[in-house]
Amino acid sequence: MAYRYAAGMFILMMFTALLTACWDKTEMNELALVSMVGVDIDPDSGKKTVYYQIINPLSGTSARGTPGGEQAPVYTYEISGSSFGEIKSTIYKMLPRKLFIAHSKILLVSRRAARQGVRDIVNFIEMQPNGRSSVPMLIIDGPISQVMKTFTPLERVPSDAIDSRLKLLIRNSLLTGKHIKVNDVIERMEKSDTIVLPMIAGTTEKPSSNSGETAADIDANQNNFIIGGGAVFRDYRMVGKLNDAQLVWYHLLNGDRGRHVRRFQVEGKQVSVELRLVRMKRDVYRQSDQPVVRIRLDLELSTTWANEFVPRSRAEVERLESNLNRIIEDESLAFYQMTRERGWDLLRIRDLLRKQTPNHPYIDQAAKNAKVTIEVATRLLRTGSMNQPYEGTG
Repeated sequence: MAYRYAAGMFILMMFTALLTACWDKTEMNELALVSMVGVDIDPDSGKKTVYYQIINPLSGTSARGTPGGEQAPVYTYEISGSSFGEIKSTIYKMLPRKLFIAHSKILLVSRRAARQGVRDIVNFIEMQPNGRSSVPMLIIDGPISQVMKTFTPLERVPSDAIDSRLKLLIRNSLLTGKHIKVNDVIERMEKSDTIVLPMIAGTTEKPSSNSGETAADIDANQNNFIIGGGAVFRDYRMVGKLNDAQLVWYHLLNGDRGRHVRRFQVEGKQVSVELRLVRMKRDVYRQSDQPVVRIRLDLELSTTWANEFVPRSRAEVERLESNLNRIIEDESLAFYQMTRERGWDLLRIRDLLRKQTPNHPYIDQAAKNAKVTIEVATRLLRTGSMNQPYEGTG
């Protein structure tokens, strides 16, 4: 009996030795939780600057007049160095907590850094043990320091404001798409694709250094920034820019399904029409030894927002659909011609030819010489609740 007891105790002690414990735990109050990262590179000196926007856990938790009251929701730390590795070490000259970037939601890159190339930046993120490559990357069209030190209305944490705006834009517009994360950039760049990333314009006014001042200001356009325009990337380098009107055709021709209201001139009248992509089909055939890429778009239309014009008969509906078919075909084809002249394969013609004609000996040359046709079929499904806009008596 004593032998069994001793054997049991020995086995129990052996299993106890294998149990893990929190011997290397880090308390929350020892971590600096990064919500947003900004990167800038001086093209002349090569000096790299990283901005870490860190959440202040004391903000909003203390009553006015007590320690922690009236504090900023985030603090932005700016650190420079000759390399990203040097910055990782020297950040602790001013940061009293362990840097923790796995919590970050947004990566911002200055326009001048993007024009030099973002390969080193994405490599730096990928190589870090707790780095996040599943966060959106945006380009700053203006001083990055100003954006990193700007409070945003409604959302206390700027990274939350940007993240929420991106999600709303994806659902309610054709101004940005889903594939804008760092890992998407890496995947597309390694395939030699050309992509577009959203941009943030500089702040409209000098940023306030006090979050309370921003909260007390009713004008949300002041001390705020706006997402607008798109940065064109090829081989990890920014090579151009698209405006908002061009972004609509870029995302539509790449199959994004957000709803977007656009104003068209139809038969001399301005008509606001909401577009939504229902179906897109792309195929390739040969014509006189030249590859022809045919893009077919089926669009759902709504004139709910068209207070300027309400179709009152089936004939007017069909005429509106026919006119919009032609206008959208012409404008989207003009967009493709513009990208072709600049050498931007934004419609991924080369990738399509590689999939549908894998035995073609000169894919790159074929993509440059391919003829592209765009066919649009629209269908008006929703109108407003009024039969005719008010016109007055005068």
